[in-house]
Amino acid sequence: MVSPIITVSLLSALAVVSPVAETSEPTASTTPAPAIANILPADTPLVGLVNTKAEAWTSLNRFYLFQRAFTAVSKYLPPSFKLDYAKEIESLLGDQVAFAFLPKVEGTTATIDNNFVMLAPIKDESRIQPFLELLKNGDPQRVKVREYKGITILEVKPPESPKSDPSPESPSPTKKLRQFSTKKKLKLAAMPVLRNPDWLKRPRGIAIATLPGYIVTGITAQPIEQIIDASQGNTTLAQNTQFQETIKHPQYAKSLLSVYENFVTLIPLINDITKDPSLPFPIIGSDAINLEQLKDYSSFNGFVTVESEGLHFQATAYRQTPKPEKDVFQTEKHEVILSRLPAATYSAATGRNLNQKWLLLTEALSTKPQLKEYLTQLRSFVQSSTKLDLEKDITNWMDGEYAFFLFPSKGGLLGAIPNLNLGIGMALETNNRTAAEATLKKLDEFITSFSTGGVVVNTHNIKGQTVTSWDVGGNTSQSLLAYNWTDDNTVVVTTGFGAIQDLIPQPYLLLPSTYNFQTATNSLPRPNYGYFYLNGGSTLSWIYGFLPSYFNSQQFQPWKPIVGSIYSISATTSTTPNKEQFDVLMVLAPNRKPISPAIKE
Repeated sequence: MVSPIITVSLLSALAVVSPVAETSEPTASTTPAPAIANILPADTPLVGLVNTKAEAWTSLNRFYLFQRAFTAVSKYLPPSFKLDYAKEIESLLGDQVAFAFLPKVEGTTATIDNNFVMLAPIKDESRIQPFLELLKNGDPQRVKVREYKGITILEVKPPESPKSDPSPESPSPTKKLRQFSTKKKLKLAAMPVLRNPDWLKRPRGIAIATLPGYIVTGITAQPIEQIIDASQGNTTLAQNTQFQETIKHPQYAKSLLSVYENFVTLIPLINDITKDPSLPFPIIGSDAINLEQLKDYSSFNGFVTVESEGLHFQATAYRQTPKPEKDVFQTEKHEVILSRLPAATYSAATGRNLNQKWLLLTEALSTKPQLKEYLTQLRSFVQSSTKLDLEKDITNWMDGEYAFFLFPSKGGLLGAIPNLNLGIGMALETNNRTAAEATLKKLDEFITSFSTGGVVVNTHNIKGQTVTSWDVGGNTSQSLLAYNWTDDNTVVVTTGFGAIQDLIPQPYLLLPSTYNFQTATNSLPRPNYGYFYLNGGSTLSWIYGFLPSYFNSQQFQPWKPIVGSIYSISATTSTTPNKEQFDVLMVLAPNRKPISPAIKE
C-alpha cells in the first residue's frame, strides 16, 4: 500500500512543471555536498539535482530502448546542429544543476512565480557574460538592471499583451451550451475545466543573476533575492543534517536525478500553491492529502539510477519519531502465494492482510463527504444484491497473503471473446476458513436465486481436487466463476472453470521460478509488503494476439522492438521503524550491438 508520502512527491513534481532484511540505511560517506547546496537556504522545501556528467547519461545507451530513443531524436535535429557536450556544456557547468522551491516568506503567499528557481555552478563566468550583455542591451523598456546586496539582477519583463477592442457581450456559458447538440454537450462536459485559461497563454518574465561561481534564474527576482540572502548568511542547505543524510545515501553518487524534500517547510508551500487561483489546472490529488499526517515525517529523498537490469526509482520518507517495531510487520513469504500463479502471468499484485488495507482505505475515504457517500452506496448495493455485509462477511476473513493476477486462458467467462486469451484470478489466504466458506456458500446461493436456476452450482474433481463452478445451464464450458481450496487456508478464485483448470493443483510452471520474475524482484528490498509485477513479453503477446490487425500493421512494425525491449516493470513498498520506502524497477533489454563480418564467419 503506497504511503501518502509518494503522493506528495508526485505533487511536488507536478508543481515544478505547472514528486527484507531491512532496507539499507544511509551509510557514512565522505561525499561532499553539491556546490549548489552552499547557496540554497538551509530550510529549502524541495530541491532536485540533475547530474550533468556525460558518462552518467551515456550509460543509458547500454539499453536498446534509450539507444533507439537517442537515435530517433538526433534524426529530427537540423543538419547544422552540432553540439560537443563535453566541450560546450560539461566544461561550463558543475557536476549538477538544480531546480528548487524556496521557503515561503512570512507574510506572503507562495506561488510558482515567486518561489521557483533554477541554479547551476559555473566553471567559467566569462563565457556567460556575452549572453548577459545581450540581455542588458535589449529592449530598455522590458529589461531592468538593479543591485541587491552587491549582486546585479537582470529582470526581463514579459511583453505586454496587445489590447483588443471591446467586443459585444458574449453569451453566458449556459446560453452557449444550449446552442450545441447533445453529442457536443457530452464532449464539452468531458473536457477538463481550466481554472485560468490565460495562464498558458500569458508570457512569463525571467530574472537572472550571477553569484561568484553560480548562475541563478527565476520567473521573478524574489527567489533570487532569497538565494543571495542565504549565500551571504551563516547556514545553508549544505549544513542541514537531513540533507547531509540524502547525499550520504548509496544511491546518490550514481543517480541521474536526486530529489530532497523538507516536510516542515514543504507543507505550508503546498498549502499555498494548491490554492493558487492563477494555476490553469488544480494540482491533481491535492485534496486527498492529509497534511496533518505528513507532520509525522521529517524529510523525503528520491533517486533515479541506472542499474545492471535497467532503470530504478527509489523514494524514501523518514519519520520524525521511530515507529514501534511491533507495528512494522512485513513478510518474506510472498513466494507461497506466488506459487499459485502460472509462469506466463501477464500481471500480478500481491500483499498481505487485505482486510486491514480495506479498513485503512475506508477510514481515509470517510474524511471526504462525497467519497464517504460513495462508500455508503457501495455497502448498500452489496447488502441489497447479495445479502452480505461488505466488511463482516467479505473482507473480514481476508487476513493472510493475497494475489490478484491476469493470466493466459482460453476458457471460462472471458473465453467467448475471440482472441482475448485472458483469465482473471485471485488467491486469498485466511486464518478463518469457516467464515470464508460461509461467505462462498452464501454467494453460491445468491447466484442460483438471482439467475432463477439458469446458473447451476456444480462441484467437479480435477486431479483429486474439488472445484466449485457456476455453470450456465449446468455446462462447464459456460462457467462464470470457479473456486478451489488449494490447501487448508488458501482459496483460488478465477473467471470460470476453464480458467482454473491449469492452476489445479498448481500451475505446471510457477511464476517465482521464472528468470523474468526473479530479475524483476531479486534486487528489491525484503521483507516488504508485496509486489506489483508486469511481464512485458507475455503482456505484449496477449495484446498483439487480441488486436492483430493493428499491431501487425506496417505502421506499428517499427515500434514493436522498442516496446518489446521493456522486459518487466515491478514495484514494492517496505518499512523500517525509521522510514517508509517505495521502489520501482524497469528491466530493459540490452543494446544489441551488430555482429562484425569476421565474427559471422
